[in-house]
Amino acid sequence: MAGEHPTIYDVAARAGVSIGTVSKALNASGKVSDQTRRRVLDAVQTLGFVPKEAAQARARRGSGRIGVFAPFSTYPSFGERLSGVLAALPPRRLDVAVFDVQSAADSGRVLETLPALRSLDGVIVMSVPVGRKAAAALRQGGLPAVFVDVPDSGFPSVTVDDQMGGRLAAGALLAAGKRRLAFLGQRQALGSLDSPSRRRLDGFAAALEAAGRRLPDTSIVLTGRSFAEAVATAEALLDRGDPPDGVFAHTDELAAAVHLAARRRGLAAPGDVAIIGFDDSTLAEALELTTIRQPLRESGQWALRTLVAMMDDPAAAAPSLTLPVELVRRRSA
Repeated sequence: MAGEHPTIYDVAARAGVSIGTVSKALNASGKVSDQTRRRVLDAVQTLGFVPKEAAQARARRGSGRIGVFAPFSTYPSFGERLSGVLAALPPRRLDVAVFDVQSAADSGRVLETLPALRSLDGVIVMSVPVGRKAAAALRQGGLPAVFVDVPDSGFPSVTVDDQMGGRLAAGALLAAGKRRLAFLGQRQALGSLDSPSRRRLDGFAAALEAAGRRLPDTSIVLTGRSFAEAVATAEALLDRGDPPDGVFAHTDELAAAVHLAARRRGLAAPGDVAIIGFDDSTLAEALELTTIRQPLRESGQWALRTLVAMMDDPAAAAPSLTLPVELVRRRSA
């Protein structure tokens, strides 16, 4: 029988595991099976266990604490979204914890444990879809959550019109007289994932088809996360026997890779190859890249304000919102 203040030993005994396994489960370690993690979390919730570190931090803090989950080290644009979150912080004290996650699997394990740990009062999840187990844990634990760039999440969410961005890019390249068009995107672990890259490609391809120009599968090129690999992929694309004269890239970083690959080959932009990126980052401005501007800071601000309203009143969840994008013309297209 657990005492008034259950310990990690009580949790281990109830779940039928070692205290080391409890620790791994609560720290979202990938070394614990989903079945074992579920037993541990069920024991935590039944006993009302709160880890000592979380209890001490909450006692010292005396304020609300939210977590922001995003692939920060993969996509620099999320720094702008985080700036929007911080700019919208209310006058009252509210701590922000930042979690750099790389995949839906990583974020799913962490989010599934959060309600049981009670270390956060709300979460903002950016561009990382969450599976059914993590979503159920958030709902059952009553942890307010807002999603950014994750449509149909079942939670209040703000997205940008990625398909509109693809259509704008296609229209701009066609209007410039470009005919051999290509799309440069980033590979993702789950090929079926409804990602921003997939939605941008869908809009791009649909606009070309509406104009009577089909985008061949061979003109859809995917690359890895590093800039060096993106440059190598862009070089291979431009070295083809019939290279594209217009490229729409999933991000400004990928557009910069195309720009560098073209320059190394003595190709001029937009004369030889027109290049369009996505985000309207400082990189796009520095390289004078034509790009699709998405409201990064605005989406972060909306997410924070919506989350704070939910933390104050769980019934105050706002309806989901889709923000428009716009074409920003510079020298590359």
